[in-house]
Amino acid sequence: MDNMPPNIEHPRGDMTPLGYVIMQPGVRLDRPVKAYQRWLERIPVEFQQHVVQGMASEEVLTPHEIATIRNYRSLMPLAHDAHKPMFDLKPADGAIGSTQQYVGTCRSDFKKLSEDILARLNTAADLHGDR
Repeated sequence: MDNMPPNIEHPRGDMTPLGYVIMQPGVRLDRPVKAYQRWLERIPVEFQQHVVQGMASEEVLTPHEIATIRNYRSLMPLAHDAHKPMFDLKPADGAIGSTQQYVGTCRSDFKKLSEDILARLNTAADLHGDR
């Protein structure tokens, strides 16, 4: 914000990182799981170094990983075709049988993720006295 002209009103631009969400990689037979594991192990270090570094410790929520979301590979094309979220697919959208059960799992996972993010937002607001 140091580059903003003084005559332009703007928010402070303070940031409180809530953390990060990992999307579980789709495992393929021709790619070893170790390769993904190396990348996953780098995330906390990179997040700490490039996002958190230099921020006051009370501005940073720990642990940084909020969740790991599975790869809903089979639901994504159905959701694209239906123009709706994966967790809202119905049998009329092609989500039948075990796929409909998978939709329920997806709904539960995203509900938990949203609750976890909301809890972190509330914690961040409490830390900053924004309530």
